[in-house]
Amino acid sequence: MMNKMIIRVASVGFVVGALVPLFWSILSFLLFNVPEGWFSRAYWNAVYITCPFWRIDGEKALVLMPLSNGCMYAIIAVLIVKTRLAVSTAK
Repeated sequence: MMNKMIIRVASVGFVVGALVPLFWSILSFLLFNVPEGWFSRAYWNAVYITCPFWRIDGEKALVLMPLSNGCMYAIIAVLIVKTRLAVSTAK
């Protein structure tokens, strides 16, 4: 039962992580003409924090960015769930 839950959490984490680059690319297209300033710097900082693989160049980025970001989010989600389960069973 716990393995199914971890697989489900990892799957959801992967899908969310794979969709983050798509979200940022759509938002970047909409905010293309934003002048350089604090908002632009904060925006790009948020992009690089939530999608560190954004810096991959070329056509390979179309495949590698969602895959690597999805794997990173899945690993983080599994670590969070396992930590919470360890803490709750220790009580």
